[in-house]
Amino acid sequence: MVTQDLEKLLQKQVAALTEQDLVVKLTKPSIPTHGDYTVTVALSLAKILKKPPMEVAESLAAELRTNKEKLAMVERIDVVAPGFINFWLSQKELLTVLKQSKDKKVEQKYSHSLQNKRILIEYAHPNTHKEMHIGHMRTMITGEALARLLKAGGAEVFRANYQGDIGPHVAKALYGVEKLIAERSLTIEQLEQSSNAEKAHFLGEAYVRGNKDYEEEKVTIDALNTKLYQKDATIWPLYEQTRKWSLDYYEDFYTRFYTKFDRLFFESEMADRGKEIVQEAIGTVFTEDNGAVIFPGEKYGLHTRVFITQAGNPTYEGKEMANAFAEHKAFPFDLKMHVVGSEQAGYFKVVFKALELLDPEKFEGKQHHVSMGMVTLTDRKMSSRTGEILRVDWLIDQVKERILNLVQEGKIEAENKDAVVEMVAIGAVKYSVLKVATTQNVAFDIEKSVALDGDSGPYLQYTYARTQSVLRKADSQAGTLDTSGLTLNEEEKALLRMLYMFPQVISDAASTFSPHILCTFLFDLTKQFNLFYQKHAILKSEQQEFRLALTAAVGNTIKQGLHLLGIKSPEKM
Repeated sequence: MVTQDLEKLLQKQVAALTEQDLVVKLTKPSIPTHGDYTVTVALSLAKILKKPPMEVAESLAAELRTNKEKLAMVERIDVVAPGFINFWLSQKELLTVLKQSKDKKVEQKYSHSLQNKRILIEYAHPNTHKEMHIGHMRTMITGEALARLLKAGGAEVFRANYQGDIGPHVAKALYGVEKLIAERSLTIEQLEQSSNAEKAHFLGEAYVRGNKDYEEEKVTIDALNTKLYQKDATIWPLYEQTRKWSLDYYEDFYTRFYTKFDRLFFESEMADRGKEIVQEAIGTVFTEDNGAVIFPGEKYGLHTRVFITQAGNPTYEGKEMANAFAEHKAFPFDLKMHVVGSEQAGYFKVVFKALELLDPEKFEGKQHHVSMGMVTLTDRKMSSRTGEILRVDWLIDQVKERILNLVQEGKIEAENKDAVVEMVAIGAVKYSVLKVATTQNVAFDIEKSVALDGDSGPYLQYTYARTQSVLRKADSQAGTLDTSGLTLNEEEKALLRMLYMFPQVISDAASTFSPHILCTFLFDLTKQFNLFYQKHAILKSEQQEFRLALTAAVGNTIKQGLHLLGIKSPEKM
């Protein structure tokens, strides 16, 4: 690859001038007129050599220009203040992307810094006995995109989902179930006949009822929680049945969002072992304090957290200890990624430190929190305690309604209407979440999410469908292409340059755990293609075969990019 060749040549030049280990990294300039790649190593080198940066940059560039054989892929090398070296790729090199793109499959591999690593990604985490809200949806969407990006980069990926299926929230929900059944003269058998979504909604109502009554019924609900840990026969059958309702409901969402986990881990499985692990490390990692067992975080610049309560029950932190070992046993990872909301940052700092102290070989430096911002809708607030939650199924229905309107207005072509509307709706929801950096909050705008002329999933899907429509209309399919003597216009050159950058974009998005980098690239690519499409004829033009090949390459790249985001590409739209 040209970037690697240039970096090696520059690294050799730098090594000849200083013994200091300077990193040579080519990047894409923020301004297109500054070239295809730029490097800033001359600025660092100038400080060491005590010479003007421009003088150092000119010297490096002059030596590079003499290497005609190795730099056949580069058309031009410029030096600009305060000491940047800019590179323009040759037309011949840019045209190689046409063949490369045609040969690439959706499951193409790309190199990045985590290649050949074993990575466990834990995401989604919906608690049973509650409805799935859009916060959990974001972790599910982001986790799946990261899994695909890392796999595309050559990592071995294991998808895990750790769910809270026991504890006070379940006790409150089961209390509510019994209350609502009695008040509404219902039976479990009647509820069993309902749809998965209806059963989940009932559980959501039950949880709200239990939470509302908790202050007055604290003794009853706390006793119910104790019975759950004891697997008491008076409550366990109801627990298992309602737990299955939740899991079936969540499975529907995993299917709709094209996610399949390698294994589900549950909090209920971790309680006993988590308590044992913590108790075994009292005096080394953990400390007894007023009948409870704590992790003394202040010793490490963190905060103290309880791992076993005074009542002898393991907290979520305590169960996290067992889960970490269980996941490592299932998949001995080089890196474990927790895709969880930013409000849990302090929690993870503590549990990461505790695990490192328990087993440095397994966990030290091998855990990472992908911090997620909140998801909100305009003029809407969310609280599962009061029942004011933004449910995922409600959001999808709202988006589908807008897309169905576009079909009825003739703005979207849909031979198989139901399938296309569902595909585009999921694309709209996913892209709206993924285009925002994970650490930032997402303000979900339903109308903008379905726009066919803006930064949206449907706009990208529509552009892909446009490329396929052009290819279907062509008298001859893009095949063997003679690129000798081609004169390219600015729009064609811009598209080739973007296509050339695609592997680097994938590498950057994977290495930094940032799907939004890929979203930005795909949006820019689709805008550039639509500009080209509007300004220049493709069919029956003098350069039809080249433009068909370019169209095919753009379409293939959009499809690959959307696939890595977990979004499907309709052939017609």
